[in-house]
Amino acid sequence: MSSSAITQMVNFIKQEAKEKCEEIMIKADEEFHQEKNRIVQDEKAKVKKEMERKFKQVEIQRRISFSNEVNDSRLKVLKSRDEVVNQVKTVVMNELYKLGDPSSQGYKDLCNKLVLQGLYQLNETTVLVRCRKSDASIVQGAMGDAAKAFKSAVGKEVKLELDKESLPPKDDAISPCAGGVKLLTPDYKICVDNTLNGRMDVVLAQKMPDIKIMLFGRSATRTHIDTDM
Repeated sequence: MSSSAITQMVNFIKQEAKEKCEEIMIKADEEFHQEKNRIVQDEKAKVKKEMERKFKQVEIQRRISFSNEVNDSRLKVLKSRDEVVNQVKTVVMNELYKLGDPSSQGYKDLCNKLVLQGLYQLNETTVLVRCRKSDASIVQGAMGDAAKAFKSAVGKEVKLELDKESLPPKDDAISPCAGGVKLLTPDYKICVDNTLNGRMDVVLAQKMPDIKIMLFGRSATRTHIDTDM
């Protein structure tokens, strides 16, 4: 084989190798870009998912913060309303202390009515009457009048006794009593609370919705309103 033929063959092999190398490079470059695009898309998806998760956390936290602020505001409003209601109760109690003063005009008549009402509720033949020590003489007088009125109305004798235990005075540190009486059966199982404090609690419980409407107006979110028929 001549040298020219060998040279020609060598050049052919080199050309084949070059083309093959270029083909491999092109294929490798394509695979590289494909893999690169896949990785980029995967990372984008991960970043998007992570951002969505963080946005969701931020939204949840925002809602929690908003809910807490709303609840705090409601609690402040409720606290303020309770303070106003307690002020009303204080005003009422001060008036009751005046009404329940032993020297107050009409207090004996009031005790008479409170004892008599308790007798009607108990409808017993023997009743214990409990009062403040400062009211003992007034209540004893009221007991006699009430017993007569009870017999006249019901036609039944009733024996009234002043209970050995007394109600707390109006300056008691724990549970001051504004006046009035408690009526009990001799076994202490049944009690009618006709103290001024007890009567006030009953009235406030019944009238508190109306009192709150007078003080604060009707709730803007309330859809059902009771009306007198």
